[in-house]
Amino acid sequence: MTKKTSILLLGAVFLAACSQGDSPEAAADLPVRYAVIDLAEIGTAGALTDRCENEEARLRQHFATLEAYSGTPTIDSYYRSLDSLYSSLSTVSFTAGSLAGVHPDKELRDAGDACSQLLAKVATDMSLSRPLYDAVSQLDVADAEAPTRHSVEKLLLSFRLAGVDKDDATRERIRQLNDDIVAVGQEWDRNIREDVRYLELGSVDDLAGLPDDYVAAHQPDEAGKIRISPQYPDVFPFFEYADRDDLRKEMATIYGQRGYPQNEPVLRRLIEARYELAQLIGFDNYAELVTADKMSGSPERVAAFIEELKGYTGEVQDREYDMLLARLREDDPSAERVEAWQRTYLMGKVSREQYGVDSKIVREYFTYNNSRDGILSLVQELFGVRIEPWDTETWHEDVEAYSLFDGDEEIGRFYLDMHPREGKFQHAAMFPFVNGITGQQLPVAGLICNFPRGDEAMQFSQVVTFLHEFGHLIHWQFAGHQAWNNISGINTEWDFVEAPSQMLQEWVWDYETVSAFARNGDGEALPADLHAAMVAERDFGLGLGTRRQLSFAALSLAIYNRAPDQVDFDTLSKKIATEYTRFEPIEGTHGWAAFGHLNGYSAIYYTYQWSLAIATDMFTQFKAAGLRNVEVAGAYKDKVLAAGGSRPAEDLVTDFLGREISFEPYADRLRGEGT
Repeated sequence: MTKKTSILLLGAVFLAACSQGDSPEAAADLPVRYAVIDLAEIGTAGALTDRCENEEARLRQHFATLEAYSGTPTIDSYYRSLDSLYSSLSTVSFTAGSLAGVHPDKELRDAGDACSQLLAKVATDMSLSRPLYDAVSQLDVADAEAPTRHSVEKLLLSFRLAGVDKDDATRERIRQLNDDIVAVGQEWDRNIREDVRYLELGSVDDLAGLPDDYVAAHQPDEAGKIRISPQYPDVFPFFEYADRDDLRKEMATIYGQRGYPQNEPVLRRLIEARYELAQLIGFDNYAELVTADKMSGSPERVAAFIEELKGYTGEVQDREYDMLLARLREDDPSAERVEAWQRTYLMGKVSREQYGVDSKIVREYFTYNNSRDGILSLVQELFGVRIEPWDTETWHEDVEAYSLFDGDEEIGRFYLDMHPREGKFQHAAMFPFVNGITGQQLPVAGLICNFPRGDEAMQFSQVVTFLHEFGHLIHWQFAGHQAWNNISGINTEWDFVEAPSQMLQEWVWDYETVSAFARNGDGEALPADLHAAMVAERDFGLGLGTRRQLSFAALSLAIYNRAPDQVDFDTLSKKIATEYTRFEPIEGTHGWAAFGHLNGYSAIYYTYQWSLAIATDMFTQFKAAGLRNVEVAGAYKDKVLAAGGSRPAEDLVTDFLGREISFEPYADRLRGEGT
């Protein structure tokens, strides 16, 4: 959210199969379809628009046929055809949305946004269709297999949470609100994506403290200026290494001003629309609506969870903050507090001086090419799969493409779009393209990141992020082989989705894994003693970092768990930052305006911490048996990853663990009692 035949065309293939004779029964025996994308066919904004409009018409035709169905609905006569409609819709939507975030042509990106809006209207209309809901409600699933029953139950719940049972006037207003939410959300994302500001420096001397390769890559332009962007490869090393405190403050101010002021009225419109939507459906606020189908179940449980973690981290945060303040006073005896722009810089100093971990030296061992190859090798060895290049067209010359094989069977395809460029999504995420359906279509996704290129050095934190996002990718690939669209892929509870990605991060702390690819320019492996020091230093900053994440979770919840007229973004953001962290917001910044998750995640940013607690518990199985234990890895793959959304996430995890889920391992770590 992861070429001779277009993904968009794939939707047409399915619709053609489902529309023969205007009979839903025609979809009962769908042929195998391997989803690929011919970017040459949709390489312009006009071509994408035309294809999108054609697909929308086909989707509407299929939808109308299902609404008019007059027979007794069964799994084979009705549900299979309905599922193929959902699958086709998601394929077209995923592709348009993904291209909107990554394509180098702004007109095509805009066309992708417009296509997403058009298709969102179809999705909304389907979610509010009483004929569809009534037909699914009539299905007799008593003798069906458990995944099928679960799929039907999930779909019925999604209908009810969409407001399908409301009167005509209410459903029409819900329809309008959903359209508005999509459009406003896209505006929010676009404002962040396209608001690229720069710190301009007048001399190479201003780069004092930064690595040589960074300095070499940031030389004065024709006007004698050095421009530092807020994109990851630029900004994070600057915060960590730049010696000049005033410039780090200026950079942090620029970084915290992204999306402002243009996103203030946008967010206002977004929360107002979502609040009204929740009220119409029967909830007090949007947080209640969006948690209703999550593992947490309610905003009250979310708030309690956040407070629980807050309690675990208080002493650790204070101890870490005092360490930073003490180090700052070595350079500035008059310092009374640590400022937000000093945090990363001082943490680097403490890491070097107290733990023997110099990130400048560490990064010499991690290039993009070596890290990519190492992560691909890890996944292949751990899960017994094979990854090979996929010969296909892409949307940019930087993009790599691969196929995933289990034995001789191709089970998925993916793209790696890993380097920054103008107009591209600025963070790191997995973008879905095609949700896999067993016997019908392969799962396809892309990793969209902003890392250095080729043999350029990566920050170790970027390697961790790479593994995190690859964890999402393999989850998508392994899980994309269920019989029904709404339980295939990562269609599981949202507050579980981050757990597999957080699991895979753990392997950077395994020397056997890392030493296989972490090599410097002379081909020398990362020294074992340096890696041991990195492991010892690993949880330094965990208290500060967790409190920062909890502040984001609390902010996301607070914005959506009350009436919009009770929300002042700056006041609320400052209050929560002060309550949860030791750092005052920088004057003149409005960090919430570029907090993209306030759109996509809305009230549920807590899911990162919730998932991490589950991941920490699951990882106890590997700690006990060994990180390279292929039997445990196989059980994890089969019972958790490949199962997708075929069962509740809690059931998947308890099956793997052989016991109920426990948050205690994560609590122990936060308290400094375990790793």
